[in-house]
Amino acid sequence: MKYYIQTLGCAMNYSDSERVAALLEKMGYDRTSVAEETDLYIFNTCSIRQKGEDRVFGYLKNIIEWKKKNPRLLVGLTGCMVRRTSSKNSEKKDQDELIKKLKPLDFTFRITEAQKLGEVLEEVRPGLEIPELKEAGLSDYLRIRPKYTSSFQAYVPIQIGCDKYCTYCIVPYARGREKSRPMEEILAECKTLVENGCKEITLGGQNVNAYGKSVFDKQSGKFGQNEDPFITLLREVDKLKALGLKRLRFTSPHPRHFTDELIELHTQLETLVNHIHLPVQAGDDAILKKMNRQYTVDEYRRIWKKIKKVLPGGSFTTDIIVGFCGETEQQFEGTRRLYEEIEWDMAYLARYSPRRGTTSFAAWEDDVSREEKARRWHVLNEVLERCSIRYNESLIGKTLEVLVEKYNEETGECEGKSRENIVVQFPGNPDMIGELVESKITKALTWSVKGAEVGI
Repeated sequence: MKYYIQTLGCAMNYSDSERVAALLEKMGYDRTSVAEETDLYIFNTCSIRQKGEDRVFGYLKNIIEWKKKNPRLLVGLTGCMVRRTSSKNSEKKDQDELIKKLKPLDFTFRITEAQKLGEVLEEVRPGLEIPELKEAGLSDYLRIRPKYTSSFQAYVPIQIGCDKYCTYCIVPYARGREKSRPMEEILAECKTLVENGCKEITLGGQNVNAYGKSVFDKQSGKFGQNEDPFITLLREVDKLKALGLKRLRFTSPHPRHFTDELIELHTQLETLVNHIHLPVQAGDDAILKKMNRQYTVDEYRRIWKKIKKVLPGGSFTTDIIVGFCGETEQQFEGTRRLYEEIEWDMAYLARYSPRRGTTSFAAWEDDVSREEKARRWHVLNEVLERCSIRYNESLIGKTLEVLVEKYNEETGECEGKSRENIVVQFPGNPDMIGELVESKITKALTWSVKGAEVGI
C-alpha cells in the first residue's frame, strides 16, 4: 500500500506531516512521490486564508477521476480545516462537516488525534489490517518520532494550540488551547537529531516565545518560575553545539512576549542566528485592537529599535495583513509609513480573507473590496521590493555562511540560506548539499543574492 501527503501551510503543517508519515509507515504504508499512483491521499491543510481551502477544493476535483480508476484509493483531510476525527461511515452526528460537503473525502482527523488514524482507516475500509495505536492526547502526539525529510535541517514543535485569539485566525479553534511540550522531551528530540547529523534546528509554535506561559502550562507545574522557560530552552538547546549543532532558529514569536532578555540572547548564544521574524500585521492601533493583537504600534516600534541596536547587521522580517474589516485608507497609510520607517528586509503580505468560525467573520463585514485589497497589497509589495534589494545590496562584498539545501543541475549552482535567512546562490556541486560553506556575495537580486564559487 502506498501513501501520499499533500502539505499546504506553515512549517508546523510540514512538521505534522512528518509525524503522520511516520505513523503510516508503522502501519505498513510506503511513501510514493507520484500522487496518481497512491492508495492513500492525505491533505494536511492550512485555513488561515481562503486561498488555502480553495487549493484543497481544486485538488479534490482531480481526485474524483483518480478514484474512478483506482477504487482502493482513500482520501483524507487533516490540519486546520478539520474539526472532528471521523469518516464517511461514522454516525452522521459525529461526522466533520467537510465529509458531508466534499464527496471525494473518505475521512478526517484532527492532527492532535493522529494516533486515531488507524482506527479511522479501519472504519472507512473494514478489513484493513492496521496495528492499533491506542495512545491519545497531546504528549503522545508530539512523542511520535517524525520521518524527517532532511538529515541536516529539522523543525521541532515546542507547543501546539494558541491562546491569543486574534480575531481573523482559526487556529485556536482548530488546534485548541496553547499547551507546551515538556522541556526534557524537546531536548531529547533535538539531541537525537544532532547526533544523527542535523546542523540546523528550528523551534516552532504558534506563539513560540510564550513557551511555558499558558494557563495550562502554569497549572501543570512543569515550568519553573525563576526564569523565562523559553530563554531556558534556548540556552539548553544551544549546548548541543558540543555535539555538532551549528544553527538555532525559532518561529513564530509574538511581540507581547518579545523581551529585552530574548533580544540580548542573540548576542550570547553561539548557535542562535541573527535573523528575527516578528509579525506586526498592521500599522494602526485601532486595527491592531480590532485584530486583538494585544500591542500598539509604539510598543512594536520600541522592540524594533532594541533589535536594530543589538543586531545592527541582522535581518528583520514580518507578516502584514491588508484590507482587514473596516480598514480605511488612512489606516492603511499608517501601515505603509511604518514599513517605510522600519524597512523590514522581507515581509509576508496577505490580503484579509474572512474565515467562518472566527470572531471577525461573525462580528464585522468584509467591507474592503477585492480590488482595493489588491491595490494595497501592490503598494506594500513595492515598498517590500525596495527594502529587500537595499538590504541585499548591503551584503555585497561580505562573506556569508551558507547551509546548502539543493543543487540546480541546469545552472550548476548550489542554493541555501545564510544565518540571516537570505537565499544565496553560488557555483558548486551536489556534494555540497547539507554542508556549511562560506561564499563572498557578488550580486544582489530582489529576493536573493549571488555568491562566488567556494570549496568545502
